[in-house]
Amino acid sequence: ASQVTRSQDPHAMPIQAMSALTSFRLPVNFESRSPQSKKNSSAGRAVGPGLRARERSVRLSMDKVIGGSKKLGGSARLPVHRRMAKSTRMHAATNAEQPSGEKLEGTAALVKVLPAVVTALLGAFMFGYHLGVVNGALDYIAVELGIVGNTAVQGLIVSITLAGATLGSLLGGSLSDQYGRCKSLVMSSIPMLAGAAMCALATSTNVLVLGRLLCGVGIGLSSCVVPVYISEVAPAAVRGALGSFNQLSICFGILGALIAGLPLAGNAEWWRTMFWMAAVPAGLLGAFSLVIPESPRWLAKQGDTAKALEAGRRLWGACSLADVKGADEAEGASEASEVSWGDLLLPKYLKPVMLGFFLFMFQQMAGINAVIYFSSNVFRSAGVTSDVLASAGVGLVNVLATITASSVIDRLGRKPLLITSFTGMAASMLLLAAALSWPALAAYKATLCVFGTMSYILAFGLGVGPVPSLLVSEIMSSRIRGKGASVAMMSHWSFNFIIGQAFLEANRMFGVSTIYVFFASVCLIAVVFVQTNVLETKGKSLEEIEKAFAT
Repeated sequence: ASQVTRSQDPHAMPIQAMSALTSFRLPVNFESRSPQSKKNSSAGRAVGPGLRARERSVRLSMDKVIGGSKKLGGSARLPVHRRMAKSTRMHAATNAEQPSGEKLEGTAALVKVLPAVVTALLGAFMFGYHLGVVNGALDYIAVELGIVGNTAVQGLIVSITLAGATLGSLLGGSLSDQYGRCKSLVMSSIPMLAGAAMCALATSTNVLVLGRLLCGVGIGLSSCVVPVYISEVAPAAVRGALGSFNQLSICFGILGALIAGLPLAGNAEWWRTMFWMAAVPAGLLGAFSLVIPESPRWLAKQGDTAKALEAGRRLWGACSLADVKGADEAEGASEASEVSWGDLLLPKYLKPVMLGFFLFMFQQMAGINAVIYFSSNVFRSAGVTSDVLASAGVGLVNVLATITASSVIDRLGRKPLLITSFTGMAASMLLLAAALSWPALAAYKATLCVFGTMSYILAFGLGVGPVPSLLVSEIMSSRIRGKGASVAMMSHWSFNFIIGQAFLEANRMFGVSTIYVFFASVCLIAVVFVQTNVLETKGKSLEEIEKAFAT
């Protein structure tokens, strides 16, 4: 009876096909049984109580093959041909996740990803521009707003941006993880635009200070997002070069602000135009961030695989699921779950987070901002009376050094550049300290000071300037990359603020030579720290780096 029923059942062929796939023979047709077969089945239950258990086992095995429910019921009770159709659809979806076309390499890959990277770098450019925009304009601002001689208010106009950047960096990581990299860049452009307009229209110091604070919040936000976004969209072979463009864009921003200030000598109100100029790249950052591809890795972490693959194809030409998913998900972790701030203290996350914190601490405590602040006095002692020319010279050397670093960072590696850079900075600091304090070198003081300052800036631009932001974005796990970068940038802005506020008072108490010896000592300690703690990431994918830190 069972044999006859099977030949008449329209579902018999699909069942036979599935029997072949699962390597077992169906003893009973579950979809349609004749009265005789039901009678035999009842007899079978009486004779063989294990028959019903075998039926359940068969159904479970079929569901595993065709993607149905693992429980009896639901899709398990659907006709077999419908379950096979569902299996076909799932197989097609899986195939869609495989690479289509050819992944771009070399120059073609760089050109493909460059528009997204350049858009993000507008945030880094604004970082540098807002740091440098008041350097040449402050005296003219003081005259127009009536704060000549009020060094406390003038210092507040300069330093409030750093305080705002510290606040922005605290918010940047959470916003980036929750809303995505591109939306966070749009958010960062809003306070930059508002702050620039307030500064340009300011008729009182209160309005100007508030505008500078908003600009600081914006650059603090972008400083967390830009290096993370670049590291996630850049191909591994050129990630170092593209990552170093972040520091290069900051240098261009500073240099751009200095160039923008050249007309000040003939137009005392030109400083307002300089702030209006700041609104242009901020607006472009917000507009273009709406159209560039979101980070595929962030999309994959949210569970939106289809959009992640589409973004990957727009950036890289072709990609697979493995290209857009991090190591955590590959190992079965839930990428959708976000880590809390407290989770950063877990052993598997603490090392990269603290490494990022200390790298930026050493970067700022090595004295880069103190050297830039004091450079005008150094150049005056050498007979260079133009502050703008002196600052432009320092900025130009910084740009050239960073360009050099971007061309060799993927060939020489991050760690060797950091060690060489800190060593060169220590030697330059000791030279400056000796030139300023040893009577035997008094005849060569001006020349040695100029040479020492330029060599220090050169050494900084070759490694300590561009490498920390690149390393931080590389060593953080995909689950903590936003918050981890936020901690690192908070370290950057906090120590930047501390050095800026403390340098003049420390100079009065101890003398500049003693301070330079202190900076040299910090550089030498940093060399030991890098040698013992920094992992070389040259040529490694983000997932390989993540696994290396997990071991």
